[in-house]
Amino acid sequence: MLEPLVLAYVGDEKRGLDIVRALDQRLHRPVHLLTTTPAGTADLVESSFLDAVVCGMLDSDDLQQVVDAVADGNADIPVFDLSGAIAAVPDTVELHQIYPGESRAEAADELVGRVLSATSRQDETHPRTLGQYLALDTSGVVTDWDPRLESWTDLSPAEATGNRLWDLLPDWRETELRNLCQEVREAENPTTTDLYHSPADAWLDVRAVPLDGGGVELFVRDITDYKQTDQFEGPSERFEDTLERITDAFFALDNEDRFVLLNSRAEDVLDVEGEEVTGVRFWDAFPAAISTSFYSKFTEAMQSQEPTSFEEHYRPRDRWFEVNAYPSEEGLSVFLRDVTEQVQLQQKLESLHDLTRELIVAESDTEIAEGTVEATEEILDFQLAVVWRYNDATDTLDPLAWSEAIDDRVGEMAPLGQDSEFIWEVYESGESRELGFVPATTSTSHHPGKVTSELLVPVGEYGVIAAYSDERNAFDETDIELFRLLASTVESAFARTLRERQLAQRNERLNDFASVVSHDLRNPLNIASAHAELARDADDPTPHIEKIDSSLARMEDLIEDLLARARGDQDLDREPIVLAEIARSAWEGVDTAQATLDIEDDARFDADPDRLRQLFENLIRNAVEHGSTSPDSQARQDAVEHGREDVTIRIGATDERFYVADDGPGIPPEQREDIFEQGVTHSEDGTGYGLAIVTDIVDGHGWSIGVEESWADGARFSIEGVRSLSDVAEVRTN
Repeated sequence: MLEPLVLAYVGDEKRGLDIVRALDQRLHRPVHLLTTTPAGTADLVESSFLDAVVCGMLDSDDLQQVVDAVADGNADIPVFDLSGAIAAVPDTVELHQIYPGESRAEAADELVGRVLSATSRQDETHPRTLGQYLALDTSGVVTDWDPRLESWTDLSPAEATGNRLWDLLPDWRETELRNLCQEVREAENPTTTDLYHSPADAWLDVRAVPLDGGGVELFVRDITDYKQTDQFEGPSERFEDTLERITDAFFALDNEDRFVLLNSRAEDVLDVEGEEVTGVRFWDAFPAAISTSFYSKFTEAMQSQEPTSFEEHYRPRDRWFEVNAYPSEEGLSVFLRDVTEQVQLQQKLESLHDLTRELIVAESDTEIAEGTVEATEEILDFQLAVVWRYNDATDTLDPLAWSEAIDDRVGEMAPLGQDSEFIWEVYESGESRELGFVPATTSTSHHPGKVTSELLVPVGEYGVIAAYSDERNAFDETDIELFRLLASTVESAFARTLRERQLAQRNERLNDFASVVSHDLRNPLNIASAHAELARDADDPTPHIEKIDSSLARMEDLIEDLLARARGDQDLDREPIVLAEIARSAWEGVDTAQATLDIEDDARFDADPDRLRQLFENLIRNAVEHGSTSPDSQARQDAVEHGREDVTIRIGATDERFYVADDGPGIPPEQREDIFEQGVTHSEDGTGYGLAIVTDIVDGHGWSIGVEESWADGARFSIEGVRSLSDVAEVRTN
């Protein structure tokens, strides 16, 4: 048995594998390739027993580096260059320039011949020699004779040299070998071929090269074993039965990488017939495997005689294999298992894990839903998917996102009420539903058009994710478990966005609380402060102390109400209200100075008394701080900026509305749109909270508010939609 030919390839590994394949097919022996870089050539030359160095498409500097490495290492190995680059070559280095031209096949053929010729001329003690050498002149006289030829010709070099070969061995005269010598000499073209040599009853691998003087040199190797297939006899029945009981695919290769035997499982996995591949080299049967771990790992195992295990994707069949290979001097025993489903499942799990990081930082429920649909399509390969989100305001399951393919099936994706019982059952019960055949689609179905299979998985309290297919029984147990895993990720993402919304609402309530506290407590605080000052100088402080007590009580009521709303308690305690009474109560809680209150049309309606008093307090104070009766325009402008004490305020009611009006400077039309927004004020001393608080109270009652001109060109705030309003009274002036 010939040992492997070991080549160092400097350049692109893929091109090196192409060369290995060409040499494998032509030389009838294993070829081991060690890829390296120009800089790494020196280490490889020093540490490895190489037969040759092959250079790919290198530039001149790289080629020079390789040549120098071989020279410095005193390596008696040839260098083959496919690049056509220029380098200074010392006498100690044998460099062969090969120009590939247009045909890679021609380049490979030329390389085969050069490798064969160069390596065969190495010292006869070289254990990796490729063949036995002889040379003939134009007359057929032997000019060189390999001593090893004596073993099958009985002629020593001394006996053969100087004599005509055909006279020494007359049986060789009328053979294909002599014809080959004649053809090469006449055509002057080197030839490598296999031929049957009848005198020796042997198949020979022959490389014939024309010599400059008209002769020919031959490199001859006996390859009879490669040509005979009777050595690959099938195993005994008992052994064959043992092979068939192996659950994994099993095949054995000899030390030339040829199939010796396979069990039926290997035939199925590899999609081959055992009889057809027996005696065929593995790389010839599966050429694409040369560029995979199969080649490198099998080669490494045979060289080291150590078992190897690996997983590899074989692209032509799009399958993943788990491989365990056990080497011996005779060859390689390989156990093969198709693990495509396991690998694909692992890849899906890893992708879903990556998706978790994406969904957990999504900014909205819609973004979460869109990411879920995309993952369902790309990771799970479900091409019809919908994310339904529960809407507690409408008590429906709303479609947040769905596959584009669904748009071709339905005109509109609408919310689902509880008449869509099956999807609602999944949502309310928290149990998945898988149906391998959908018998019909009705007006209350959740299906996006006609489908055949469905898979519904609940997403906690947040909704349902759904997958559909046009095939029967499209979803297996693995699909269901993966979809459940996706649903748990979506549930966590929805929970996070809900917490963030709740936190934002809580922060908003706290901000409102701080704003209202700073604004509304000013009224009773100012009154208490004023009466405290008056009480110091009064002979009888009792009336002032009563005012202070009343203001403190009002402050306590406001704080309790604000704390309740900050905690999220927005419910109103409605009861019948008399407009005049609540207006006067609010008037008492505001520092009105010299302002005048007129109650025009009294009325009764249902409202929360505390919130309504707060509304009137803000509107009254707004009128006092911004109003003036002065006819002077500059004075009225000063009133807008600094407030006046002589404003008249009228409060009254008409059909389904009540109002608060004043005779101040009014509000310009261009400012009326935004004055109810929080933080908006057109006064240097204003906070922008008063009218925003009023708007919040109005909205809480289900009413609406607007502003227009009053009877005196001032401001009139009208609260409309008060449907319970009744008992309009006569105009009364306070």
